[in-house]
Amino acid sequence: MYRRLLQFLLPYKGKLFIAMAAMVVLAACTAALAWVMQPMLDEVLSGKNKTYIYLVPIAIIGLYIIKGTAFYTQASIMAFIGQRIIYDIRKKIYAHLTAQSLSFFTHRKTGELLGRITYDVTLLQGAVSTTVTSLMRDVMTIIFLLGVIFYQDWLLALLSLIVFPIMVLPIVRFGQKMRQASYDGQVSMGHMSSLVEESIGGIRVVKAFGMEKYERKRFKNITTDFMTHQVKALKVQALSFPVMEMVAGLGIAGILLYGGLRVADGEATAGMLMAFIVSLLMLYDPVRRLSRANNEIQQGLAAAERIFDILDAPIDVKDPEEAEPINKFSTEINFKDVCLTYPNASNPVLDHIDLNIKSGEVVALVGRSGAGKTTLANMLLRFMDPTQGGIDIDGRDLRSITQNDLRNQMSLVTQEIVLFNDTVLHNIAYGHEDIDREEVIRIAKIANAHEFIDKLEQGYDTLVGERGVILSGGQRQRLSLARALLKNAPILVLDEATSSLDTESERLVQQAIDKLMLGRTVLVIAHRLSTIRNADKIVVLDEGEIVQIGSHAELLEQGGIYAELYALQFGD
Repeated sequence: MYRRLLQFLLPYKGKLFIAMAAMVVLAACTAALAWVMQPMLDEVLSGKNKTYIYLVPIAIIGLYIIKGTAFYTQASIMAFIGQRIIYDIRKKIYAHLTAQSLSFFTHRKTGELLGRITYDVTLLQGAVSTTVTSLMRDVMTIIFLLGVIFYQDWLLALLSLIVFPIMVLPIVRFGQKMRQASYDGQVSMGHMSSLVEESIGGIRVVKAFGMEKYERKRFKNITTDFMTHQVKALKVQALSFPVMEMVAGLGIAGILLYGGLRVADGEATAGMLMAFIVSLLMLYDPVRRLSRANNEIQQGLAAAERIFDILDAPIDVKDPEEAEPINKFSTEINFKDVCLTYPNASNPVLDHIDLNIKSGEVVALVGRSGAGKTTLANMLLRFMDPTQGGIDIDGRDLRSITQNDLRNQMSLVTQEIVLFNDTVLHNIAYGHEDIDREEVIRIAKIANAHEFIDKLEQGYDTLVGERGVILSGGQRQRLSLARALLKNAPILVLDEATSSLDTESERLVQQAIDKLMLGRTVLVIAHRLSTIRNADKIVVLDEGEIVQIGSHAELLEQGGIYAELYALQFGD
């Protein structure tokens, strides 16, 4: 774990070297301040050499100036490195998340993933920067101060070191408790983020069913759990200080007793003893800080476990190492014995699918809910790979093509319209670096969207809000269709694009869809069978298997599931 964390420091080893040099200077100055106390006490206070009255204060001022400069240098550099580490880790997590297939997100909550990329990374940054800053600085300070006390009196120094092994035990013990409490707290924070994301996202349903009190109770339970773990961690942190103080007090008391007897017997000077005590007090201070730093490191290690759980998750869908560019789609798509079974599941989602789609055909997928229609469309877009069999496009296996090249051949319009908190213009031109405003307006007119856009307060520069909250369902869908039109891909996937719309909106959207389908190969998923009567081929799925293929008229004549579904919709 430590080795993996330190990997994030390697890109900044040059700056780290400068910071370490400053830490050495800082530690040396701290030790020097303790060392100058002996001549001050022995020479000045005894009246032997009055010159030291002037020299020692000047030396102390100089040491503090150097110490302050060294501290600022190492602190500012390590602050920069710490923030860069946050930046690097978050960027790496986000890149890893966006590279994952859809199956990765099946059983993971959005709020929990959000908690890992925000709260956990912040704790991890503290661990990494504290590890380097505090440990290195304090360890160097301890080494220099040990040199001073051994120089002053090696026998007293050996005696004072007896308490150090006693200090190690509480440091280790408190660190273990802190790590467990911090991990549990981070899990609670993930649950809290997930609950907030769910309840705010579904606030209309919460209010409609009068479930505000219920959701508040759920939030209260989670925050209580989080508070319990935080209090436990803070108690551990608070307890570590008095324990360390007690051990340090015992050590200093012993040194005062033994050292005082040596001074009384004339075996040591009072100046030496006082300088030794000052050095020892300075020595115990970084040791106490090591205990505090260890607690922070354990919090970070608990966060690291959760972060590496994400980073270590394998990416199921990968680009081939060497892939030739694909030409514009021209002939056919073939599903060949395609099977898909989710991890830890016993029943397949798709079972031995064989399907041919010719260029220019409109192929409709129908079936009961859960039959595998959307999953089949997702396989074509390579949002996931089959566990058996393969899919070819123009004779090439999808896995031999880069995801970017493949998806440039396709446009997707879904039932759940995804709009970003940006302007209308940028939502339509999503995926285009160079935006041609006139072309966007032309496309919006084709998609029956220009009229309502023009009536917005700022037209195409209007912010649509999170998920397009200021627009109606039909308006959002027409923006989604305009986005697909602007992409102008040869293959179009429509996933229940007209569901959940009122009659007028459905008419406008269907007109836009008809324009969008012209000259393209279309795979359409629809519950409303009236919208796919004219499809060239209707594929009926049931429990992940293809049970019927034919035209509308042929399937009605055959009977079976399609005829049943049609009768349910139009029986009256």
